[in-house]
Amino acid sequence: MIRRVFRFREVNLTPTKKASFGGYGIELDSALATVLGGREGQKISPSEMTKRIWAYVKHHNLGKKSN
Repeated sequence: MIRRVFRFREVNLTPTKKASFGGYGIELDSALATVLGGREGQKISPSEMTKRIWAYVKHHNLGKKSN
C-alpha cells in the first residue's frame, strides 16, 4: 500500500476494493443448508447461492420438461 503525506494528512493511493453485491450475504437456515450443502447460519453470496441451486437441480434431474 502506498501512502503520501499531502498537506499534513495521509492519502491512500491504492483504491479500496468494494465488497461484491453490496457486501451482504444470505444466511442459510436449516432447510436451505440441507438443500444447498452448507451449515445453518453460514452466509453465502447471492451468486454462490445460485450456483448451488443449479447444481442441486442438475444433480436431481429437476430441470427436465415432463409431458
